[in-house]
Amino acid sequence: MTVCDLTYAYNEVSGGIRTYIDAKRRYIRDHTDWRHLLIIPGAEDAFSQNGRLATRRIRSPVLPGAAPYRLIWRVDKVLRALRRRRPDLIELGSLYTLPWAAFYYRRHHPSCRVVGFYHTDLPSVYVRPVVSQWLGERAGTAAFRLAARYVRALYGRCDATVTASPALREKLAATGVHGAHCISLGVNLETFHPRRRSTALRRRFGVEDDGLLLVYAGRFDTEKRVRMLVEVLEHLPGHLPTQHLSAGAPPASLVLAGQGPLEEELRQKAQSTPGLHVVPFVKDKKELARLLASADGYLAGNPNETFGLSVVEAQACGLPVVGVGAGALVERVPEAVGALGPVDDPEAMARNVARLVSEGALRERGERARALVEDRFSWTRTFDQITALYREL
Repeated sequence: MTVCDLTYAYNEVSGGIRTYIDAKRRYIRDHTDWRHLLIIPGAEDAFSQNGRLATRRIRSPVLPGAAPYRLIWRVDKVLRALRRRRPDLIELGSLYTLPWAAFYYRRHHPSCRVVGFYHTDLPSVYVRPVVSQWLGERAGTAAFRLAARYVRALYGRCDATVTASPALREKLAATGVHGAHCISLGVNLETFHPRRRSTALRRRFGVEDDGLLLVYAGRFDTEKRVRMLVEVLEHLPGHLPTQHLSAGAPPASLVLAGQGPLEEELRQKAQSTPGLHVVPFVKDKKELARLLASADGYLAGNPNETFGLSVVEAQACGLPVVGVGAGALVERVPEAVGALGPVDDPEAMARNVARLVSEGALRERGERARALVEDRFSWTRTFDQITALYREL
């Protein structure tokens, strides 16, 4: 069998979708005799092959305001790549132009199956907020309905649909697409492990063993509520126990690791905010795991997480998560492994952090978080289910 993944969301700083595809390719290489074709945008047209794994990059323009993400508009090149490799199954990881190339290909190759993985709640997360901001709530509601129709038209054409969480399956059902398979994503439990904790790395950020180091790893944009996480750090001194307050060091430190439109703003903010550190996107997974394991807690402010892969990676490293009670975080963070609070309320999040510190609960909840991930999330389990679905089709 030849499996093809089509997506825009795969580049040098991509998050969950790239992690998912890379893990899938390793699984196909190690556990099957299948071939895999990845079609993604790039700065230039290019083709590479490593054994049974092939990658076709199609020259595409950078999306304004979203560099380095690119949008494939040369659908003819996508079709050419599909015709040459003749996949038996195509999985869609993005919306817009790519799905229609897959459907056109299937029309002329009826044995091919198309699976739609609904990674993002397009109507609620992207369309409605943006249109409402510029044109008002009424226009935002109208745009939301149009986007929901588009989602229904697109995923209704797929032979099967997949979501990574029950919450997103419900969102998809609300658009009129029913019967989606719910398959959780996973994490590399050897790479993301508490044993990677580093005292030297903590000291690099000015934090001793008895200090408080918080972390966020992901994209720097408004959707992720990164500005709010900075406000959490600013509110913490008013809520932490007195033993964490001293004249010699910040009561808490926060490391923001990533890249995105707000990067320069955050770097400027770090110059005037004690304890705030902004570091580049960590491409190497072992280095990312080292950063996570060296912290004491993970902050998650995005109310629209569709799965929360970065959250699961942090939990695998033994971190409790302090987040918001919305989206997939409700599923990822039960009370025993962290704390959730209201959306867009930095003071409430700061209080939750301080409460865990006061109760001495950070380490215990982090250990429970690791146990939870070991029990529920592994890439082998994920792709056992994914490949079983492929075979059924």
